[in-house]
Amino acid sequence: MLEALWWGGFTVLGVWAQYFFPGVDFYAPGLILCLQEGRTKLALWLALIWIFILEGPGSLAFGYGILWYAGLCLLYAAGRWVFHAKNLLFMCLLGLCMGLWHYLLILGLAELESVDAPTVRLLWDGAWQAVAFPLEWVLLNRLYPERLRNVSAL
Repeated sequence: MLEALWWGGFTVLGVWAQYFFPGVDFYAPGLILCLQEGRTKLALWLALIWIFILEGPGSLAFGYGILWYAGLCLLYAAGRWVFHAKNLLFMCLLGLCMGLWHYLLILGLAELESVDAPTVRLLWDGAWQAVAFPLEWVLLNRLYPERLRNVSAL
């Protein structure tokens, strides 16, 4: 029950934060935290919910959220071979990669739909994502309840 309340509150705060900082994904650090804690099944369920939230208000065709989180998971899995999973340097590097991935993904999807993408805005959104990701991860890692860390992986 505590876990449902925690992640439900996190999701609501993420929606609220994205209202004030459009273009920045506030759910990605939560997904990474679940993967770091070995909660793969929970990460999949949360990613599914967050994909629908991200896809809903978007103007691009369905698929951005799936590609966004798939890229995040692939980068995380590849980076774990080189870095410790909870290393701040790794999270900063992951944030930089996600900022670039955001730019390339939006630009590519816009090109597929023959839509003009605001390149300068996308660059700024990618930069904000790169800076926000490690900061969000540090904050989330500190606020995540110890009782939930000790729950056996699903």
